[in-house]
Amino acid sequence: MGIHVAIQPLVGYGAAVVSPAPGVRQLVAGGEEAAIMIQVPARIGGLMDTARFARSLAVAASEFGEWCESQNRTRSFSSPIGEQWADEPASREHD
Repeated sequence: MGIHVAIQPLVGYGAAVVSPAPGVRQLVAGGEEAAIMIQVPARIGGLMDTARFARSLAVAASEFGEWCESQNRTRSFSSPIGEQWADEPASREHD
């Protein structure tokens, strides 16, 4: 069973690469209230697995950001939320 984390961003949330110790880097996304960290696993192949994951995350995040911007331009906020989101596909998964 996996762990699912949902963050609904607030103003000021963002992402950055941080170095908590010399030679260590982490990808951190979120804000003061909630954040997720992507760390490199300490095993052979961990760096390459993390590089692939980070790149796929970047592609998916860009696509999601573009979708959010397009929805912001075309949505009417006077309609009930359920009507606006009713025709959306359930989800898409990325490799």
